[in-house]
Amino acid sequence: MSSFGIRIALLPVLFAGLLVGACVPVEGTLASSTEAFEETAADNSDMSRVQDETVAFPIEVDYHTPAQTEGPFYPVRKPEDRDNDLFVLDGAAGRPGGEILEFGGRLLDASGMPVKGAVIEIWQTDVNGVYMHPGDSGSSRRDENFQSYGESVTGEDGFYHFRTIMPGGYEPRPRHIHVKVRLAGKELLTTQFYFSNDAEAAGDRIFAGAGAEVSSLIMEVEEGVDFEDNPALIGRRDIVLRIDLSE
Repeated sequence: MSSFGIRIALLPVLFAGLLVGACVPVEGTLASSTEAFEETAADNSDMSRVQDETVAFPIEVDYHTPAQTEGPFYPVRKPEDRDNDLFVLDGAAGRPGGEILEFGGRLLDASGMPVKGAVIEIWQTDVNGVYMHPGDSGSSRRDENFQSYGESVTGEDGFYHFRTIMPGGYEPRPRHIHVKVRLAGKELLTTQFYFSNDAEAAGDRIFAGAGAEVSSLIMEVEEGVDFEDNPALIGRRDIVLRIDLSE
């Protein structure tokens, strides 16, 4: 759990196929817990600042984020520390291994309107390719300093934001991050994000199962620094639901 500011220079639009510009953290503060996020959900955009501030709603959308399997490693018991900074774990002896990844995006409904107050969950492997799950055969190698699971609550503009690490690979899957969207306790979407620089993704059966919409699961990343001036990858991935919540 942490409370931190984000800082980075503005970058040009880098990521083809996204609804808005590049994901670039700037001055701001992320809430230190899910509860704090819920209390300040309306200010979430001020914390992440990864959006085009001039954007008008509704946004014209030309895809829907496809569902993907939850997989066998959804946490059996979620950690007490489940905020959006997976790089800092309460009570850990140090920081986790792996390359820092900071990413965010906007949650939109099918009409292009932002979805406020939704809980975005992510879970993933650590640098060793191991999940925080008793069913993972590599549990003895798990990085105990990594949070593995986190939550972010979307603000008025639909934005969510995480700091984590690039997930470690394991056979036969490409690197990926599991994502679940809930609103008012109802599950709206379960999917997975992949990375454009991972050549193994193209041969993955689950990845290919998304069909023509698979490009909407790919996250482009750019080298940058986080708020502590650590080298980090900065990414963006918007989520577009198939339902119109205004109806």
